[in-house]
Amino acid sequence: MIKFLTKTGLAFALLFAALPTSANSAVIPERILGKADAPITVEEYVSLTCSHCAEFYNTTLPELEKKYVETGKVRFILRDFPLDGVALKASALARCMPEDEFYPFVKVLYKNQAAWAFIQEPEKVLIQYAKLGGLSEDRAKACLADTDMQDALAAGRADASKNLDIQATPTFVINPGATILKGAQSVDVFSKAFDAILATKK
Repeated sequence: MIKFLTKTGLAFALLFAALPTSANSAVIPERILGKADAPITVEEYVSLTCSHCAEFYNTTLPELEKKYVETGKVRFILRDFPLDGVALKASALARCMPEDEFYPFVKVLYKNQAAWAFIQEPEKVLIQYAKLGGLSEDRAKACLADTDMQDALAAGRADASKNLDIQATPTFVINPGATILKGAQSVDVFSKAFDAILATKK
């Protein structure tokens, strides 16, 4: 897992500490991967610049999608937990994508994380990816500069830290109150957790 201060240092921590701990849900559109009536809900707390989150998306999630999401057993809801300013802007941009392009866009960002997350001017690459997903360049630039969205995302991160004790990414809250998995766990670990819950619903 990547801890909060890996890249950003004290200044970024103080920025989040100063924000109100109440995200504006009207500003942040909820994005779901899977069927709305799936018996298992996984709230995934991730940062787009987190390498372990990329590992989960690139290696584990595709298997879980085949086994559980496509069969209507599990749905994932992405909860932004940005670890740095670059992740915060990337999350704001992702939230501007059309609903059906949100998860494809996130997957592209994770698959190509090294090409944008750790370079000098990541915005240029992010805009190119957004254009491929159907967003105009002007709209992409506006989304990257949307301070209202960034404030809402930051407040959501503060809420998760305060109320759920989320401290690192990725963290997966399964059927909130039931199970919490931390780190880029294997398919087997997720399967064990999912199957145990599904067995109680038969």
